[in-house]
Amino acid sequence: MSITNFDTFFRNAPPQVDVATIRRYWQATGSTYDVSNWLLPLPPWRQRPYEQSGHEAWDIVRHDLAQTDADRAFCIYLHVPFCFGKCGFCDSYSFKLGSHKDARIQEYTDRLCYELELWSQQSNLSQRPVSTVHMGGGTPTFLGEAALTQIVDCCQRHFSITPTTEWALESTTQELTPSMIQTMHELGYRRLHIGVQSMEDDVRAAIGRKTRAQTVLEKIHAAKSLGWIVSVDLICGLPHQTLRGFIEGIETLAAAGINGFSLYDLLIYPQNRRWAIQHNLNNRERHLPNYWMLLAGADLLERHGFHKNLFNHWADKQDQNIYFTFPTRGEDLLAIGTIADGVFGNYHYRHPTYASYMKEARAGRPGLEGGLRRESAADQAHPLAVAVLAGQIPANLVSLLREAGLLARWLDCQMVNTESDGSLKLTINGTWFAGNLIAEIAQAFYTVLPDTRSPATTGD
Repeated sequence: MSITNFDTFFRNAPPQVDVATIRRYWQATGSTYDVSNWLLPLPPWRQRPYEQSGHEAWDIVRHDLAQTDADRAFCIYLHVPFCFGKCGFCDSYSFKLGSHKDARIQEYTDRLCYELELWSQQSNLSQRPVSTVHMGGGTPTFLGEAALTQIVDCCQRHFSITPTTEWALESTTQELTPSMIQTMHELGYRRLHIGVQSMEDDVRAAIGRKTRAQTVLEKIHAAKSLGWIVSVDLICGLPHQTLRGFIEGIETLAAAGINGFSLYDLLIYPQNRRWAIQHNLNNRERHLPNYWMLLAGADLLERHGFHKNLFNHWADKQDQNIYFTFPTRGEDLLAIGTIADGVFGNYHYRHPTYASYMKEARAGRPGLEGGLRRESAADQAHPLAVAVLAGQIPANLVSLLREAGLLARWLDCQMVNTESDGSLKLTINGTWFAGNLIAEIAQAFYTVLPDTRSPATTGD
């Protein structure tokens, strides 16, 4: 998609699209924000090098855990890097297993359970309440029913799983067989996030999705019939995609009872760059029509009564999006598996890629790659950054934005709106530029507090 003229792009817009609203948001960005230079919100390890090796990080985390109250809740995230096939558009760390698939699945499952048990032995972690167990990837359902059962049993044996703990899993519709759905339900899963990406069949074929849109709806209905919360991913900027098809897809999914929608611009990374070039998608100009499309979808969702509980996730009242919103509740995150990154207090750690993880996660250690502590300047900015990610900035933090010189610009460019209680709500413009807003917060606080910055990060 290379149309960069607003009127041309919206010439045949479906009636559900509020073109005037989209134009107003776009014009508000002016020369201050460039749609093509939007930023992702980045974790600390993407912003500066690790401060400690994996072994050192493990020792620090163990020390910090000993200082943490036993009643502080935390989330568990388990990463599964496997898929039945690598979709061309996919920017995630995932791959298809070749030979000895069953043996490798069992080996990886055993390694996850080894690490879960190891963490449970540290300080009071096994007694602390678990708010959610969330599996992502990759495609967690690729492990199969026996492996999922083994992992759930392991979590229940070693951690304080309560009736309110939410079991959540990400999948594609291809792997959601009736047997898999029934097994998941019996294990306690009640939230399903489906990588739908598009409801246009020719788009789905182009990105490697093997099921048609009608099958997607059938799988959604099967999960909803069990009382599950179901949310979906949708991507803007896919080959053959149309504005009408994107909007009608949202309408169809909403009518099917979807509880939450995560909207994304198509990300281009080394793992999908060749595919993007083949489809003429590896250019800056593509971002502008993608931005218009995302805003049109987001505005429609808000008019349908969905509200953000994450900067790019619109949810109904049932979908609390517990895993992704853990920072707003002040919870820790125990992350398990290859490339998984977790945080306890203000210390962040990360696991290595698959081969290194399988080699290192043994002998009394979880096989971490490295870790770093959030800097004191970032500590000052952290509540604001968390609020932006959550899509809502409480009234008591607004004065910090004003003092940092950011509030007026954000209001002028319609990144935020002022609510009746004095809080700020991230707009659909703010959704696109959330990473930029967080970067501005960090820059403002680093400028105000230069002495708190370590030499290693000077100039960031």
